Amino acid sequence: MYHEAKELKKYDIQATDGEIGTVHDFFFDDQQWTTRYLVVDTLKWLPGKKVLVSPMSIDKVDDLEGEVNVALPKDKIKDSPDVDSDQPISKQKEIEFGTYYGYPPYHGAGTGVWGRFWFPAELLVNHDKHLGNSNVSDEAGNSNLRSIKEVTGYTIHALDGDIGHVEDFIIDDKTWKIMYMIVDTKNWWPGKKVLVSPDWILDVNWGEKTVHVDLKKENIQEGPEYVNNSEISRDYEGRLYERHNKAKFWIAN
Repeated sequence: MYHEAKELKKYDIQATDGEIGTVHDFFFDDQQWTTRYLVVDTLKWLPGKKVLVSPMSIDKVDDLEGEVNVALPKDKIKDSPDVDSDQPISKQKEIEFGTYYGYPPYHGAGTGVWGRFWFPAELLVNHDKHLGNSNVSDEAGNSNLRSIKEVTGYTIHALDGDIGHVEDFIIDDKTWKIMYMIVDTKNWWPGKKVLVSPDWILDVNWGEKTVHVDLKKENIQEGPEYVNNSEISRDYEGRLYERHNKAKFWIAN
């Protein structure tokens, strides 16, 4: 199911033996645009501490209860490596985190967003033991982790001009891939929001906080408007991709 990142921040995080807090932020990699960690604010449980949770540990997202269920006990989470959520996560920190939990590297050869797999749980269950427990591999050398909180507000440039800024992100709670950026077009097309896939990005200038996309303003204006994530059906996505003349990711080439 698709979720707005802001929506997921309202969900409680439940360990196997009780609540641990709420989502504070997300870290995604700038190659696959896939969420690699949830940053959890532990609130009253561990005041002042934030912890990382990998999607490999997530059992399910319970929309009825408004919870993210994590297949870890509180004691295991409590003793996990400290993290400063306001600073980039270093590769050394990822190694420390991956070693502590025994997680395999999420980068590597394969067509999935989790190495050879599309779902984080598949990677955890099926990884080759000889890869070791580091959550960082040589293949990860050119990727960096980015904060959703940081990238929110970036300016979006179409081929023929600015179209707005990033307001939020749409995340698939099965693969944990960022499927779309929600773009607020209020300075160009008042009152409207549209979806832009990371697959359509030409370039990101992280220093200038700008994203250049392979889209034309006319097609964006004539395409489907975004209202909320519950309306993102396959029919809606089909109209979106057809308007921009993009290959549909759910249809094999």
